[in-house]
Amino acid sequence: MGLLESARDHLRQLLGVVQTRLELVGLELADARDHLIALLIYAAASVFFAGITVIAGLAWLIMAYWEQRLAIMGGATILFALLAIIAIWRATGHSQSGGDIFADSLQALQTDRAALRPPSADATSTASSRNDTSNYVGD
Repeated sequence: MGLLESARDHLRQLLGVVQTRLELVGLELADARDHLIALLIYAAASVFFAGITVIAGLAWLIMAYWEQRLAIMGGATILFALLAIIAIWRATGHSQSGGDIFADSLQALQTDRAALRPPSADATSTASSRNDTSNYVGD
């Protein structure tokens, strides 16, 4: 019965470790989701208000300098096209440099794997040469 109980204890411990790691992954996903939602809301609001500001400013310039309205519209078009190209270039670079959202979970799993590895060959040969029975587990 001792061997069966020992196996059950090991299985319980393994399931506890798996549960903890899954909870960590869930927390990281929730954190990433919340961050992304907030980022999208702030980005949408800033784009909206910046667009309204640009339209109002351009309308004011055209009304203030009615005789040069074609030059103002042409200059604004070139300026906005350049800004759009720069924004697309930066967004492309930013999207390709995304971080690893599961870095903490992967680090914890690597630590677990390192703890479960069998001892190295030097430690095994040293332990077997001692003929030590202090690690003996009885019935």
